[in-house]
Amino acid sequence: MRKRIISLALLLGLAFPAFSGELTVKPDAPSRYTVAPGDTLWGIAGRYLQSPWRWPELWRMNRDQVRNPHWIYPGNVLALDYVNGRPRLSLADGEQREVKLSPRSRPEEQDQAIASIPAEAIEPFLARPLVVDPAQFVTGPRLVAGPDERISITQGDRVYASGVTEKGTWQAYRLGKQLVDPDSKEVLGVEAVYGGDLAVDKLRPDIQTLTVRKVAGEVLVGDHLVRAPKTALVNYAPRRPDDNLRGKIIAVYQGISGAAQYSTVALNLGTRNQMAPGLVFGIYKKGNAISIVDAAGKKREAQLPTEQAGALFVYRVFDKVSYALVLDSDGAVYVGDSVAAPEEP
Repeated sequence: MRKRIISLALLLGLAFPAFSGELTVKPDAPSRYTVAPGDTLWGIAGRYLQSPWRWPELWRMNRDQVRNPHWIYPGNVLALDYVNGRPRLSLADGEQREVKLSPRSRPEEQDQAIASIPAEAIEPFLARPLVVDPAQFVTGPRLVAGPDERISITQGDRVYASGVTEKGTWQAYRLGKQLVDPDSKEVLGVEAVYGGDLAVDKLRPDIQTLTVRKVAGEVLVGDHLVRAPKTALVNYAPRRPDDNLRGKIIAVYQGISGAAQYSTVALNLGTRNQMAPGLVFGIYKKGNAISIVDAAGKKREAQLPTEQAGALFVYRVFDKVSYALVLDSDGAVYVGDSVAAPEEP
């Protein structure tokens, strides 16, 4: 199956992001590196920088390259050099595989080019609604009957719906848990639990016939139906959020207790807070309370400082909630951990 390439592009019309602080290369950074299958631009940048999200500076990309950066392939040799004292990573001398894709480029070429982050980590979430408005959700189309009297519905089954108005692919969902702001207690939305894909066979005014094409979890009579969106590439440039933009992790997708690398988490920040795909946040953990005994034997309570414990990358934004991918972390990431602009090393 062809893997979708996640584009490392600036949104059309946006200026190239400005970064603060000196770009410092790790002491053990390789002078030359051969790109391997499975590499990502984030991962390669992490070999060179303490802050991999600053990879556009390391690559010295101009606007055209950032908008269309699919030109690095497994087997390419990358070289690190310095221009006017600033580090630069580029294709080594003699490399001839630089390719700038156009709409007529072959899909095979796109499959070979490396992505920004593991595409498979976020691809399932790009074509599915993650947060819904319950009031709108419950008034939409629904599955009203399955095959015969069976409770379970499987791939290939014929089912019946009410409220479907057009042919094509539809997705089955049911309401999941509420997403609540931990401070204000405001209900920010309700997660939608994805069941599977269905295709419309016959449209009728009252009852519509569909065939189940895919079952991801389970499809049940009573599930709500949402028109499957067209899958689009994610166009973004990793950039630092405003220093005043702070929030918290309010959920770990699929309800697991702690998130690890490449897990998806929900944040209590959305478009109303000026959130946008591509923002990179630091994950901050509050220090533990400790007791300190001084030289005189007197005991006092103290709080260990809050420390950055990882980074996450925002890839889908709703009105009040955003979803982000944990890119790295020192240990598990939990609901209640804070997010803010990443620290400069």
